[in-house]
Amino acid sequence: MQEKAFTAFTVGKPFPGPVPDREGAIMELWEIGLSVVIQYPGLRNNELQAFHEGFKQYSYLESSTAVPIAVWVFDFPDPHGQIDSIFNARVVERDLIDEYLDTSKGGVKNALYFFLLDGDILRGIRMVGLHSEAVGLFHGTIRKQLSMNYDRVDYDSCLGGFFTRTTSELFEMGRKFEHRQENLE
Repeated sequence: MQEKAFTAFTVGKPFPGPVPDREGAIMELWEIGLSVVIQYPGLRNNELQAFHEGFKQYSYLESSTAVPIAVWVFDFPDPHGQIDSIFNARVVERDLIDEYLDTSKGGVKNALYFFLLDGDILRGIRMVGLHSEAVGLFHGTIRKQLSMNYDRVDYDSCLGGFFTRTTSELFEMGRKFEHRQENLE
């Protein structure tokens, strides 16, 4: 039996995964699960503290565009503030998506990992449990995306038209959930 390689995430060290080249957040699905990488160049201590304090509320929104866009907005305390992230299931390896959507082995996988970067240096890690209803809505959007025939140009076109709104407007448009400690699966 071949051993799987594992990746170590160490605060204060270079991030071992893809590093966003500009400020903002990206959401990806990795073998460890759903992950958000936040790039915050020039991170200050009060911004790091807000990240560690965590968010008390978040929202989920499926756009009504031709290609449905999955939008999460996490409401961190100031000065970090609200961050939005999107998800396109069509760019993820199909076996990872299938495993994530499979609820037959213990239910919905509601863990979400946050990685806070300052350049290529990892400054913070958080793992939270999302409300299972929010994850269910997200699964629905993923299934819609997978059932459609679209390419990157189609997705980007919908994204560009949809993101004329501010992060705060997206938060208000979404279904809001209170963040609380939940069992992670």
